[in-house]
Amino acid sequence: MDKPLTTIIYKLADGKRICLVVTMEVKSLLEQADRKIRSQRRKERRRHTEYIDGLTDTTMVLPQEDFANLISRIDSYKRLHAAIETLSDARRRRVYLHYFGGFTCRKIAESEKVSFEAVSKSLVQARKALCELLTR
Repeated sequence: MDKPLTTIIYKLADGKRICLVVTMEVKSLLEQADRKIRSQRRKERRRHTEYIDGLTDTTMVLPQEDFANLISRIDSYKRLHAAIETLSDARRRRVYLHYFGGFTCRKIAESEKVSFEAVSKSLVQARKALCELLTR
C-alpha cells in the first residue's frame, strides 16, 4: 500500500536548500517538532530576557533556522548509517552495539566469545573507515 508523499524544502543558514520527500505522517511530526521548538524558544526568551538600561539583550533565532538545522542533522545521520552499512558484518554489529546500544567492548567480547582486543581493534578500524567515507 503506497502512502501519499509530499515534498518539503528548507533553506539553511548558509543559503543551501534541502529537499525532502516524506510521507504525510512524517511531515506532520516534523511540523509538531517545529511548533514545540518555537514554543520553547518563546518561553526561554520571556524567562531569560535581561534589561540593561532599558534595552533588551536577546538574540533572536528564527524557528526556520532551528528546523533547518534539524533537517541537516537528519541528513548527517542518514549519511552516517549508510556509511555504517558498508562495514563488514562484525564491525557493523560492534559499532551498533557499542555506540548505539551502549555496550562496553568487554560486554561485546563476552557475548561474541572473542577477545577484548579483537573488539577494540575492530572498533578503531571501523572508526577509521567511517572517517574516510564521511570526509570524501
